[in-house]
Amino acid sequence: MYKYISTFIALAIAIATATTCNAQTVTIHPNHIVVQKFMGLGLQWDPYAYQPSPGCMKIIKSRMDFCRPGFLRVMWGADCYCLGFRADGSPEFVWQKGFAPHREYLNKLYGILDYAQKRDIKVILGVWSPPIGIINNEADPRWNEITADLLNYLRRVKGYTCITMYDAINEPNGSWSGNKDYASWVALVDSLHAEFVKKGVSSKIYIIGPDTTGSTTWLYPFIWLDSTAHDVSGDIGAFDLHWYASDSEVYDDEIEQLLIKKRQVLVNDGPSIASRPCFLGECGLLTGQINIDQQPRVKTFGYGVMMADYVAQTARAGWMGATAWDLDDAMHPVRDAPTPPGPLTLKMWGFWNSQGAAMGHPGDFDVRPWFYTWSLMSRLFPRGSRIVETDEPNLPRFRAIAGTDQVHGSVNLSIMLVNNNYTPNRITIQSPNISSISLICYHYFNNDMPTDTDEMPIPIASYSHVNLERGFSIDMPSRGVIFLHGTEGK
Repeated sequence: MYKYISTFIALAIAIATATTCNAQTVTIHPNHIVVQKFMGLGLQWDPYAYQPSPGCMKIIKSRMDFCRPGFLRVMWGADCYCLGFRADGSPEFVWQKGFAPHREYLNKLYGILDYAQKRDIKVILGVWSPPIGIINNEADPRWNEITADLLNYLRRVKGYTCITMYDAINEPNGSWSGNKDYASWVALVDSLHAEFVKKGVSSKIYIIGPDTTGSTTWLYPFIWLDSTAHDVSGDIGAFDLHWYASDSEVYDDEIEQLLIKKRQVLVNDGPSIASRPCFLGECGLLTGQINIDQQPRVKTFGYGVMMADYVAQTARAGWMGATAWDLDDAMHPVRDAPTPPGPLTLKMWGFWNSQGAAMGHPGDFDVRPWFYTWSLMSRLFPRGSRIVETDEPNLPRFRAIAGTDQVHGSVNLSIMLVNNNYTPNRITIQSPNISSISLICYHYFNNDMPTDTDEMPIPIASYSHVNLERGFSIDMPSRGVIFLHGTEGK
């Protein structure tokens, strides 16, 4: 009943305000393309340190089905698949021989890849480091050899054609990676690409990079991107960065402005470079991080607004996707992993914590607020859609993005309005080319984010035959996000 009353009230308000002249205007230009082929939004989903129960995993997959991620970034340890080398120098892999714990970890990876393969979700695969105690130096050519063997096995033998990208070294500019410097990373990528060509991997899977991490206060990782485009462009099939932003970088448009500059670097290197995907391999907010690697703000309403603002700036800058760090607290421990985990054990960055019950907090497995915005962005701006140009009012901390995609010959339009400010606004949406469209509307405000019984977002209103040539007005009563989605002509 609440849903239908809300729809009636919202429709009445829309009719009453459709011609309001004092509203701030967002103009959508469907034929002006910012991103021709969006990768969609990704999720970091790694083999778990604390594997969820079958019941919890069923719920997690259901939530993922709602989210419809455009891609997954999956990282694991090389020591989980390579057991060592025989006397003749040939590698010995877990799928050839191995103890139960090794095979169990391999099965965790298969579970993720099975999910992605069945649902046609692209996968970026990578490893944190070489096999510990077996290969202790990233420059050891055996690491590239076993990497190519692994990918051939997963694609050709196991049939995981969902694996399309490979991350050679996670965050190679960080001291924790074991990589020495930029020159060492370039040498590794050159060698790895040669091995991929030799073993027939390069035609199916391409290497991404530089995968560096940092912020605007630490510009060195962004300079790596410039150099990568010049130095190893023949080896790199996609460009990615990690960026854990401060609140001020989000509020002050610094994400959009710097990513515009970095996108231009790639464009200036020519059509071949400019046509390759560029995306954020990991993203999140740094402000508020505690206990080495925990972000308690993921439990707050505000984190959902901030991440929507972050993604809006990324797409507006012409970048083609972003990966949320991360899916579930239970995937990664900060330190040693006792059973059950304690309050300082897990990296708290997820959409939920599937170990909540074991830790005495069963409610921690509930969906956290930022899944609301991330899942809707992922659903409404899917892989293959186009991000189109928007002209927006000069309002502080306000962002708008729009995207289009074709389904069965019809054009879908998605719009996201982000008010990262407590000042209410009335926004008029216009498009010179859309005279009739039916829209559904989702709200994400502190006390207004409707969900179904599974905690998934549901529309708060629907609007029939909206004429965007004349303009359609909608209220943003406070800090929050509004999503609109519909099919032209309906």
